[in-house]
Amino acid sequence: MSRRRQARELVLGCLYAHHTTASDPQDIFADQSRRVTYDPQTLAYADRVFRAAIARADEIDRLVRDSAAHWDFARIGSIEKNILRAAIAELQACPETPMPVIIDEAVSLAQEYGGADSGAFVNGVLDAVYKRISQEEESSSVKPDKTGPT
Repeated sequence: MSRRRQARELVLGCLYAHHTTASDPQDIFADQSRRVTYDPQTLAYADRVFRAAIARADEIDRLVRDSAAHWDFARIGSIEKNILRAAIAELQACPETPMPVIIDEAVSLAQEYGGADSGAFVNGVLDAVYKRISQEEESSSVKPDKTGPT
């Protein structure tokens, strides 16, 4: 299993624990990371994604709500929600990782840990999130003035 895959599984476990307990995120990460021996790079990557998911939780959940067409957020399964949270946090915190890789890994996690249709659901939501973020970035970028000096 690749280091990034290990990091993503660690983040998924941490987010699941965070959203089902009232424990401190640092304590959750420390506890979850002791369950398996991870190399320092894997731990650092997982920590960066987990911290981003916690710090940007409201923004990430809003993106999921807005992108999960015809789905009541409260009815999305906990595993699927946390896979989506982790993938969106990774997209935001780790721009060096290509979005197609993040989506493929999230779909793979959903197929492994979620229900029968989880992979397709996660794929559809993340595709919509990616399009939304791309449109927001495109519309907020400064367009050069092509008219020249006046």
